[in-house]
Amino acid sequence: MQIFPSPHLSNMIKHFLIIESDHPELAEHHFFPDGNSGMVFHYGDPFVEHPGSFIYGQVSKFRRIRSQGKIGMLVVVFQPHGGHLLLGIPANELSDEICTLPDFWGAEARTLEDQVLHAADNVRRIEILEHFLTKKLNGCLDTDPVIRQSLELIYAHHGLTPIHELNQILQVSERQLERKFKENIGISPKNFSNVIRLQFFLKLFRTKSPEKSLTDIGYESGYYDQAHLIREFRKSVGLSPGQYIFKTNRLAVNLVQLPPLL
Repeated sequence: MQIFPSPHLSNMIKHFLIIESDHPELAEHHFFPDGNSGMVFHYGDPFVEHPGSFIYGQVSKFRRIRSQGKIGMLVVVFQPHGGHLLLGIPANELSDEICTLPDFWGAEARTLEDQVLHAADNVRRIEILEHFLTKKLNGCLDTDPVIRQSLELIYAHHGLTPIHELNQILQVSERQLERKFKENIGISPKNFSNVIRLQFFLKLFRTKSPEKSLTDIGYESGYYDQAHLIREFRKSVGLSPGQYIFKTNRLAVNLVQLPPLL
C-alpha cells in the first residue's frame, strides 16, 4: 500500500510503502531497481541479511534477500534525488549500499527506530517519520535545477528520451549531466532512463487490455523486440518477464517473493 507524504515533504519523499506478508518457511525474494533510494523500518520479522532499520542507495541490479515469518515493513521511498537532499552526501557513495540509520544520525536514529517500531499502527509510524523528516528540512540541500528538469523530461517520455537530446534541451554537456546525476541520483542518466523504461513497461502490463500481448507492451515501452525485452528484464530483475508476472508473489513492484523452484 502506498501513502503519499505531506506536501511540504514531497520534494524529498515519493511515498510511504507498507509491505506485509506471512510466510512461515524461509523465502527468497528479488529486490530490483525502481529509480529510488529509501529508508526501511521492520515492525515484523526482518530480512535475514538486514535485521535492523536501514537506508539503501540506488540499486543497479537485482539483489536476492531472504525472509522468514511475518513481514511487516514501512519504507520511506525517496524521490530519485531525495536521499542526496536529506543526507547531504554524493548519492553515488550510497549506490548499491545499505547503511544503518545510526551511521547518519547516531543516538537520534536509535530513538527514532524505537518510536517507529513501538508505535500503535502505521498511521502513527508515518506521523513520527514525517515529524522527524520535517525537522531535517532546514538542513537539506536544494534541488539542482538541471536535475529537476531532467527528471521531468525522463518521466514524461517514460525513459525514452535519448541522452544527447537531454543535453541539448538542458544546454549541458554529456560530462556535466553525468556528473550531476551521479552526485544527485547515484547512477548515470542512461541507467536511470533504462530503469524508468522498465517501470513503465510494468505499469503498462498492470493496466493492459486483454488483447495486448507481452510483445505489444514491450514495443510500446521502447524495447526493439521480445529478445531485447527479455535480455534487459533479466539483467535488472533476475527473472524473465513471464517468471515475474506468473510465478512470483509481488509484495511491491520491485520486490517479489520467489516460489521454491526458482
